[in-house]
Amino acid sequence: MRAYILSTGDEVLLGDIVDTNSSFLCRKLKNMGIQVQKIIAVGDELDTIASNINDISFKTDICLVTGGLGPTGDDLTALACGKAADQALELNLHALESMKSYFKRKGFQLTRENEKQAMLPVNAKMIINDNGTAPGFSIKLNRCLFFFMPGVPLEMKLMFEHQIKKMIINKFNLSDKILIERLTVFGLGESKAGFLLKEFENSYPEMRLGFRADFPIIEVKIVMSDSHMDKNKALSQIKEAKLWVIGKLENRVISTKGLSMAQEAGRLLTQQKKTLAIAESCTGGLIANMMTDIDGSSDYFIFSGVTYSNDAKINILNVQKKTIIDHGAVHEQTAFEMAQGVRQKAGADFALSTTGIAGPTGGTKARPVGMVCIGIAGDDFAKAKTYKFSFNDRLQNKTMFATMALELLRRHLADLEKNP
Repeated sequence: MRAYILSTGDEVLLGDIVDTNSSFLCRKLKNMGIQVQKIIAVGDELDTIASNINDISFKTDICLVTGGLGPTGDDLTALACGKAADQALELNLHALESMKSYFKRKGFQLTRENEKQAMLPVNAKMIINDNGTAPGFSIKLNRCLFFFMPGVPLEMKLMFEHQIKKMIINKFNLSDKILIERLTVFGLGESKAGFLLKEFENSYPEMRLGFRADFPIIEVKIVMSDSHMDKNKALSQIKEAKLWVIGKLENRVISTKGLSMAQEAGRLLTQQKKTLAIAESCTGGLIANMMTDIDGSSDYFIFSGVTYSNDAKINILNVQKKTIIDHGAVHEQTAFEMAQGVRQKAGADFALSTTGIAGPTGGTKARPVGMVCIGIAGDDFAKAKTYKFSFNDRLQNKTMFATMALELLRRHLADLEKNP
């Protein structure tokens, strides 16, 4: 099973936006056992879009098209599809009714310009958009089944996940043909992880490994596709393979479910009914952002303070002025007192703190760029540790500092390290 992705819009070609839609769809199709052969990006030009739709219709099984379904004059995708299919556009009453329902829910007025979005090729099948104004649609042209989706990433993702994915699985009988296990790894480079797992294919030739780096995390994916064996036997084998991988990577595996560092820390806090407060200096609120990106984080995340200046550390967190004078802001004793102070201030079960040199300037021989002191405090302990990383990029350092802080928390919650 093969697929193309067609991304439309001048904003993509001009570099005004990053085409995250195509990346998302590639991952989703891969997980369904569908190989993406090509990604094509075209501007808002009727003949160019129509020509590409026509060419693709002879070359692949599925094509996912994003963008150009809006109400403005440069939204030409439906018209281009009609031209490629030699079909006129007509007012699709199902599409119009779905739009009216959406506008009513939102309290908006449906205009004549919006009605343009319900004009679809004659043979098209409308796909409801529950999260926006533009309906999607599908249509078969020559050998290819096309799915047209809005370009707005949230609308596109939800339409694919809730509707189009099921349509593809049912149409091509793809259900139960692929099994995937995901592991999240921290503290290993992609090449090192690959080296440790180099014997995997010899041990499990019916499966394959995939690696995806999302600095500083690596996702290791075990995939078994097109299996003709009994499903229970296949599940047993892939779980055995997962245990083999965990045995090789040992404590570098932070989640056996593919969760991010923040998600895993949040899962453990929820499981143990514990709360967290954070005091951040060099990470500037990044840890709090990572934690609050998780749905349900209000169950365990109760306070964050960006205490960037020395005065803030002293006045808000009760760091001793003498500590700052004697040791400076970037020191284990400062991180220690920051963690204790924010925990007491918030009344949390656990607290984290960060103070360091994110760079690229500001480093010294004693405190180089990439140095961070991380504090962690709980009911019966408080500790601080110093780490030195070799990145000369500010965002990379902040990301590594934040992730390392959450790793200390995770290890304590998982009872992996009594003295973090």
